[in-house]
Amino acid sequence: MIQSVKVKNLSLSKDNVRKSNRDVDIESFAANIAAHGLLQNLVVTPLKKPGHFSVKAGGRRLRALQHLIATDVLPANHEVHVLVLDDEGVSSEASLAENFGRVPMNPADECTAFKHFIDKGADAEDVAKRFGVTMRFVEQRVRLAELAPAVFQALAAGEITLGVAQAYAVTPDTERQARIFETMKNAYYGSNPDNIRRALLNGSVKATDAKARFIGRDVYLEAGGRVENDLFGSEAEESWVDIDIIDTLTAKKLEDAAADIAKTQGLAFVTPVLGTSVPYDLERQLHQYHAPLRPLTDEEQSLVEALAAENDTIEEQLEGEIADATDEATAAYTRLEEIEREVDAIQAARAAVDPEVASQLGTFVYIGTDGEVRVHARLFSEQPIRSGDDEQRPGDGKNDGDDTGEAGVRLSATLVDELATQRRQILAAHIANDQPLALDLAIFLMAIEVVFANSYVRDHSTLKAPAAAFPIFTFRDEDSAASATIDEQKQALDTSWAGASTLSERFDAFRALDEEARAAWLAFAVAQTLEPTLNIVGGGRQNGFHDHLGRMLDIDVARWWRPSAQNFFGRVKKDVMLEALEDIGGPILRGRYKDAKKSELAATCASLCSGNGIVEAEVKEKALAWLPDAMRFDGVEKPESLRLRSDFVTDSEDEDRDDGDLLTDHETLGGDELVTDGTDDDVEDLDQAA
Repeated sequence: MIQSVKVKNLSLSKDNVRKSNRDVDIESFAANIAAHGLLQNLVVTPLKKPGHFSVKAGGRRLRALQHLIATDVLPANHEVHVLVLDDEGVSSEASLAENFGRVPMNPADECTAFKHFIDKGADAEDVAKRFGVTMRFVEQRVRLAELAPAVFQALAAGEITLGVAQAYAVTPDTERQARIFETMKNAYYGSNPDNIRRALLNGSVKATDAKARFIGRDVYLEAGGRVENDLFGSEAEESWVDIDIIDTLTAKKLEDAAADIAKTQGLAFVTPVLGTSVPYDLERQLHQYHAPLRPLTDEEQSLVEALAAENDTIEEQLEGEIADATDEATAAYTRLEEIEREVDAIQAARAAVDPEVASQLGTFVYIGTDGEVRVHARLFSEQPIRSGDDEQRPGDGKNDGDDTGEAGVRLSATLVDELATQRRQILAAHIANDQPLALDLAIFLMAIEVVFANSYVRDHSTLKAPAAAFPIFTFRDEDSAASATIDEQKQALDTSWAGASTLSERFDAFRALDEEARAAWLAFAVAQTLEPTLNIVGGGRQNGFHDHLGRMLDIDVARWWRPSAQNFFGRVKKDVMLEALEDIGGPILRGRYKDAKKSELAATCASLCSGNGIVEAEVKEKALAWLPDAMRFDGVEKPESLRLRSDFVTDSEDEDRDDGDLLTDHETLGGDELVTDGTDDDVEDLDQAA
């Protein structure tokens, strides 16, 4: 029978079948009851104490009612209607039936219901309070109710999940939703939410993009730009869909910034670059300029010496009397950083550009990944800028191979060569005994090659580190992650020493750089000497040592390069592409595309390997990691037979050697370098060479 009972006289029965999730979202459930009342009676059995009952079914409703009383929403003596059962067995069965037979409401019905209230004039906040949910939940359900009819009907019919429907709601453009839905509904694994979002947002820009940060949201909206919010994602995931407006605003703002910088610094030009780095192609069209270094003034020299002395004192204190991890140690390290900045500022002031020269110079501005304007660290000119102190170049008509000066006139050519050789031996013996200076000299000579790549510098050393030539002259990959990183590395190098007027002054200034700056030059110069190689069997491109280096560096090639239709799949045979599909998804995936045309197959493979393919999550993961074997650092270096460099001389060079000449010890171990793999055969080969 039904009777009215005070909530305070009700207690939850131990026989209630719901043991888990009893208190989940009780506050929202309570708000719903407060707005609409108790729509379903509690099922109870009487206790021994008159007027008290045990709740067999409706435990969450009881907790919600108790919460409303505890928060003074309902009075302490609030009464509810209950269904009283006398049979314990029947009451337990009622509890099970109530929980077991409950069918969740279809999300489409929820969406329609919420939209009904909104259409009647209620706002999202009011609806949220009435139903005990968050305002964002209401907005999300209303957005789903406004999906393209075909998508919403599929949700109502259970043909797509709530997650898939939410993916379509990433944009309010129902025509685009319908178009993508038509494409996806019959596609293999077309129910992947990530693939759906990617297809819908193709051609848009995220709010976190460098250009978006640069121009700002308010400016974009004021110019008529449209923003599409993903109610099911974070605020940062909104999409800006008007690319033309973004590019126009970006170009205008960057041009204005370039004009301001040119005017402020008195430069001839400042070229804006609509990107996050300056392509090397733009740099090499100009001549890089290095400002000459003026000597330190007496005041600056005294300050540098004082700062150096203070630096040494603090370092001694840190090694001795100052304990680690103390406030005193923190203050000492802070002061060391300040000293370093002060010295850098003094050194930077030495490279002040003459206003007359500045009027011939220019640079680039671009956008940092944080959306801020970046000014290129180097200066350039359209024509070479040379002063009277510049070193002579070939063709000057001065000192091109002839020894000038008093000594050169009075000494014979033979004597000059002999004395120069003796002095070279003396110098070499001393440099070989001074490892720090030798290391600095090696780095400096390689750095000279980088800085003055287009100029001739007479350093009288055979140590060079020219950048390796690409096998394809017209090859361009400035947009690749690796090339962009190399550009950034080059721009970060400290070139303050390059402006000195003589090689001696440059070397002294180079040695004055800190260890990290010199090490950066070494790493960059050495890296540029590496020639292009591949992990292939046979041919001149094979080099197992490069593979060894790649493994030592733990290089993940897939993070830096992905095969596309342009750079790989469109340029290989169909069998290669089918083998790639089999590696990624097994025989089933290969069989699905075995009859596809080559162009379609290339596009499919490229889409898979870029993460845009419609496949299972496991297959997608494999596709994102797939690489052709040639691009992997998997090769193992094989032993090589001992050979002489003279085996590789050209015919014209070979003619210079008399057929009767014997191979001297010097030629064997120095002039014609022996290539050895350390095997027993090497001894035999050495004997034969000798």
